[in-house]
Amino acid sequence: MNTHATRRGTLLASLLLLALFLTVAPASATTEIDGVRFADSVTIDDTTVPLRAGRLYRYTIFRVYVGAFYVPEDVAPDDVLTADVPKRLELEYLRAISADDFRKSGNRLLEDQQSPEALAALSDRLETFNAAYRDMESGDRYALEYRPGRGTRLLQNGTPLVEVPGRDFAEAYFGIWLHPEEPLSQRFRDTLIGQR
Repeated sequence: MNTHATRRGTLLASLLLLALFLTVAPASATTEIDGVRFADSVTIDDTTVPLRAGRLYRYTIFRVYVGAFYVPEDVAPDDVLTADVPKRLELEYLRAISADDFRKSGNRLLEDQQSPEALAALSDRLETFNAAYRDMESGDRYALEYRPGRGTRLLQNGTPLVEVPGRDFAEAYFGIWLHPEEPLSQRFRDTLIGQR
């Protein structure tokens, strides 16, 4: 028996298996947005949700965060806020921000966007959600994630902090960024939903 030929055959088989493995299981794909890398898709429960778009958010001259928005491809831009589908807004902060600042700015924007009746219906859940905020440093990430039939949760650097029920809560809170008339930033909203 030719040992040289056997070794060569074994080596060739190993290389073919490695090539097959690399083809079937590629490394996670990422997209760079303004110098920050985001996954090309996320898994929410059992659903793979693709990245729609992302953008830098500035407040006056300050770079505050880079955001990436994940929503199923078949959801039209004008329907992303109200569609009962898994969605995620991930924000990487470029400066330190206190938990109290998150609570205050979120409440102020919701007061501008929502009717007093809608805010009253959300008040207990909003208090629970706001209590979960933590101080953030540059490079930290928050993700706002909606899980149909379950609720809206807040994750800090991938760790879930809180989840509150209700599609109405998801529409109101995602509305801070995606509200059709009064979002935090029209440019930021339009890029995220796919209306560049």
